[in-house]
Amino acid sequence: MTLNSILISMIYKNKISTLLTILILLLCPCITNAIQSGNIEYNAAAMLFDYTKLDPVPIIIEADKYFEIAFQQQIDKNLKEQYLSLAMGKYILASKIQPQEIRNYVQLARIYDEFKKDSLAKSNFFHATNLELNDPYTNFWFGEFYYKRRDFKRALKHFTIAYNNGYANDYELNLRLATIYEKFADLINAKKYYSTAFSLNPQTTELQEKIQAIDNSNYEQSEYYHFIRE
Repeated sequence: MTLNSILISMIYKNKISTLLTILILLLCPCITNAIQSGNIEYNAAAMLFDYTKLDPVPIIIEADKYFEIAFQQQIDKNLKEQYLSLAMGKYILASKIQPQEIRNYVQLARIYDEFKKDSLAKSNFFHATNLELNDPYTNFWFGEFYYKRRDFKRALKHFTIAYNNGYANDYELNLRLATIYEKFADLINAKKYYSTAFSLNPQTTELQEKIQAIDNSNYEQSEYYHFIRE
């Protein structure tokens, strides 16, 4: 091959490469616009989907089933998390169908609490309280959230709201309130709630003993009194 033919071949290839580059550049905006248009149409379709047309009852029943099974798994942690994840998906769907239903957000908050995702748990609790500030179910479990983290001041706030709005005869709530007041050295209120808890569950002999201990004049000197305040 002569030098001239080599040069002509190189020029020809460069022209083809240049033309291909120009063509790609021209096509890119079209491709980009098509992708963007597709995304917009997809998002619009998702937004246009009316979740309220779905029946929430079977979805919530299934969510509750998975939730209950999860807490029956005392040994297999992985299995528990799998069932909680299934329940989570159902509760999220239920919240889209019934965006004003408080319980869905509380259940989601409890699941996030189990997964140690505090910010997501609190976000759902706050969403529920924004829908109904004094809802007893929300405030009981929000109180539990803080109680588990030994934030007794915030726990007391939510437990008290739950107590004043329909949960006054709940055994676990009275027990929590009694324990918190005992930690705060408010023995009058501690005895009040321990007594209520005992009346709701007279089989708990340890509560009777606790009430008697509070009545004991030497209670503040006892090892138990100092232990419970730690």
